[in-house]
Amino acid sequence: MIMKSNKFSDEIEKNKSSETVSDESVRIDGEHSSLEVRQRGCFITDCELTNPLSGERIDILYSDPNHNTAKLSASHVMSPIGSSEGIGGQHGFPRWADYHEFTRSDGKNGEKYVSFQAKRSDLGMGLVKVFEMGESYITSETTVSNYETESIETSLGEHLYFKLENEETDGLLVNGQTIDELLGEGSLKKIMSGVPLFWSLFDRQVVIDFPAGHSINLGVTVTGARQEIVGMLIWHRPETESICFEPTVGFDPEMGKGGLQIKQHETATLSTIIELLPT
Repeated sequence: MIMKSNKFSDEIEKNKSSETVSDESVRIDGEHSSLEVRQRGCFITDCELTNPLSGERIDILYSDPNHNTAKLSASHVMSPIGSSEGIGGQHGFPRWADYHEFTRSDGKNGEKYVSFQAKRSDLGMGLVKVFEMGESYITSETTVSNYETESIETSLGEHLYFKLENEETDGLLVNGQTIDELLGEGSLKKIMSGVPLFWSLFDRQVVIDFPAGHSINLGVTVTGARQEIVGMLIWHRPETESICFEPTVGFDPEMGKGGLQIKQHETATLSTIIELLPT
């Protein structure tokens, strides 16, 4: 019998308590797009895509400009979503771990790839991320693997910080609706004050119009999951030029535990695509 070591949990606690960390990152550049990922926490610190109609290059995702901040306000993976008593606490260990980077060859149409694996010194849940970047889209594939001796109950999500210039919400639409039309009167005010709201009727694909004038298609696919409870959290961190649209699987605000069940030696994958639409 292999005994689990406390080394990994101790390492994550040490990473959590750091005030500043290395901003070492991996960057891929296309002719019309770019992606940069910090290796501590696998945070996206830059993502620019090109509007296929106008040719305008647009900064899609928000990141705190200080990339040395340990708890960085930038896009990252969550597993589990929300509070947790496990390793890493809120949102789990993935945003505190260090990641190995693996190079990938370009696709036949010039797509750029980069992949990461969370470093882990015990036999707990494994996590791998693969990014694909084209001129007007970025995909993120997150796979969790169960190396435990029994099934894991967890949840999985992408905490995506989108740019929201000057925190301006006039013109912010979700499938052509305002936030209040989507989630009920007063919802936008709650979100902008820092209260996360859950959109349970998210149907794995949504078009979001931003006040800056660009629009995206945000799509989700899930494979390998025993229970596909798919939804979306919408949240804003006050005093940041961002708004978060967070696709989730296995998460329900009414549940006390994760609804994503992964059997021993099996995997579950959440894939998202952010596609800049012609405008």
